[in-house]
Amino acid sequence: MKLKPRDFLFIAIVIVVIGGLYFLSTRGRIPVMPATVPEHQTTKLRDDCLKCHLPEKMDALETQRKHPLKWRDARISCLECHKSPAAKAQSALVSTP
Repeated sequence: MKLKPRDFLFIAIVIVVIGGLYFLSTRGRIPVMPATVPEHQTTKLRDDCLKCHLPEKMDALETQRKHPLKWRDARISCLECHKSPAAKAQSALVSTP
């Protein structure tokens, strides 16, 4: 069986699509709170976060497009996106067979 030029074009398109999907899947990961900070171990509420992460710092991150506007909404908890170290460790134990 002889491969035609259109077969190579199809293979190239498939590789580009798969590569693009892989690239997009590695972007935008939300970092886990560092376990080295003692306050992160006991954080349960949004107000606990805003004691150290001041609104001025969050505004600066917002202008750099490194954090969404969600933090301004008092109904949204920081822990919906950023997992605490304890919760991350617990979910790792549960998912391990």
